[in-house]
Amino acid sequence: MRLFALGLSHRTSSLEMRENVALTRDELPQALQSLNGILGDVVIVSTCNRTEFYSTGLDGSVIQENLTDFLAQRFPRREEEISPSLYFYEQEDAVRHLFRVSSGLDSLILGESQILGQVREAYSASVTNGCARGIISKVFHHALRVGKRVRRETGIGENALSISSAAVETARRMMSDIAERRVMVIGAGQAGKLVARAFKDRGVHQMVMVNRTLKRAQEVAAELGGEATSFENLEDLLGTVDIVVSSTDSQNMILSQEMVARATSKRNGAPILIVDIAVPRDADPAIGNLPGVTLLNMDDLESVSQTNRRQREKEVAQVEDIIDEEVSRFREWWDTRRVAPGIAQLKEHAETLRQQELLKTLKQMPHLSEEDVAHIEVLSRSIVKKLLHHPIATIKEDPSYLDTTQELFKLNGNKP
Repeated sequence: MRLFALGLSHRTSSLEMRENVALTRDELPQALQSLNGILGDVVIVSTCNRTEFYSTGLDGSVIQENLTDFLAQRFPRREEEISPSLYFYEQEDAVRHLFRVSSGLDSLILGESQILGQVREAYSASVTNGCARGIISKVFHHALRVGKRVRRETGIGENALSISSAAVETARRMMSDIAERRVMVIGAGQAGKLVARAFKDRGVHQMVMVNRTLKRAQEVAAELGGEATSFENLEDLLGTVDIVVSSTDSQNMILSQEMVARATSKRNGAPILIVDIAVPRDADPAIGNLPGVTLLNMDDLESVSQTNRRQREKEVAQVEDIIDEEVSRFREWWDTRRVAPGIAQLKEHAETLRQQELLKTLKQMPHLSEEDVAHIEVLSRSIVKKLLHHPIATIKEDPSYLDTTQELFKLNGNKP
């Protein structure tokens, strides 16, 4: 059994491609159960910048083919369009990639603060749906520990930006006097809450939260300040705000060109900035063609990500060292796990011989007291333990010795 990872990210694919294969929180259970029936254990990490599948199996080519077929059948893209954007990792390479993801090294915003929580949520969703056991469970627990260690022992997470805060930073750079601007945040989930908090930290005090569930918008507004309303008032509010950041989990576009055109016609030419950080996108790309409207999406956060990267690159080497160390630890665990059945077989073989020979001896010495028998029992166990200690330690250090050991001791299923 081996570990495999297949996916695409901002490094390999366009925003259009990423939104074509993105899975919402509501879609995740069905996708997990479908893949579980094909592959066995599986975890899907689907965020605004990546969709990745982690699975275990015996044959990498079969895993890769099944996952690629799943993507091609589930999403409106032909396989030949998806394949060039996909990367595929096996065993240690898959582990290293997951560790880099959980550490924030593979993020658009280097060291970003959201990804570790997203990896945790992905694993939890898989556990909830009965799709993460054994090996894959161990790997994800390890990945979460690595992400925490990296942030504890390095500066990669100090004052870390998230995608949400990067969106606010972009708005600050493009709009003067941001504290005096009226802001709308669409979506009151984790990302929307982070956006609202980042705006508040920038001094914005005119803010309205919009959400399908009004209660959730009210909760965030009460915590961070501002107003709250539902989607029914979205178009009317568009005509009154200067900055919009949208981050919903909807499969359909929230902002159409026609809606924004009607709303902005009431602004008397006042500019409006719309930052769409949802994947799939919340805003129709055609909105960017409207006069007075600036529309930005995930890929437009590049300038912020580059500034962030320059500030944090000095931490990358230390993070990579930690990941190297943790991958080695995983390798040791994996090798031990792989040889464990063989070691158990060797111990069982030795114990069977010990008991057989001890029984023969004791039958010939019926005069021994119970105390004498106990001493001989302890002696025989001690001899076996000491004889096996070095071979077992050698096998754990170098699993290639397992085959030789099995041959020497004839551990092929025959009775001793």
